[in-house]
Amino acid sequence: MSPVTRRQVVASAVFAPTLAATSLPALSKQSTAALTIEDKTAIAEAVAGIGLYADLREWNRVRSYFAARVTTDYTSLFGGEVATSDRDALIAQWQGLLPGFDATQHLITNIVVEGAGNDAVARSHVRATHWFDTRLWTVGASYLHRLVRTPEGWRVSAIAIRRLYEEGDRAVLSAAADRVNAAAK
Repeated sequence: MSPVTRRQVVASAVFAPTLAATSLPALSKQSTAALTIEDKTAIAEAVAGIGLYADLREWNRVRSYFAARVTTDYTSLFGGEVATSDRDALIAQWQGLLPGFDATQHLITNIVVEGAGNDAVARSHVRATHWFDTRLWTVGASYLHRLVRTPEGWRVSAIAIRRLYEEGDRAVLSAAADRVNAAAK
């Protein structure tokens, strides 16, 4: 086999599956049950957008990614129970804590979306760092977001976090909450 032919065979073996995979979204549009690439992109944006806009304290944007009712499961991180509330109550909880930090950064990566029809699940990794003065607390975890298709687009109806590790000083949570409460007086 000549070198040119060998390259063509190798290129074909490498790129053919990629080309086939990229054509799958067009095929899935024929089925009403499959998620399109546009659906998956909107879902990934919602997952990443919640973390980004919470860090930037842009609460209306955070709100725009949630369904009217949201279930949160932070039991692996804080104990307690799984909770369901309306999105405004959830955001109010976050507003009662996150602004007390000097900065927060939720790095959300490896988002994988699955689902069909009007329901989807997004799994991802998160590394969330919270700075308070010279102290910090970082959580490494996996997220599971459940989303529903609404007339306004894909909205998060549930978030579960599974802690993998922690670094730093967890006491910064209380210090940040105290700072928010003192500023409210």
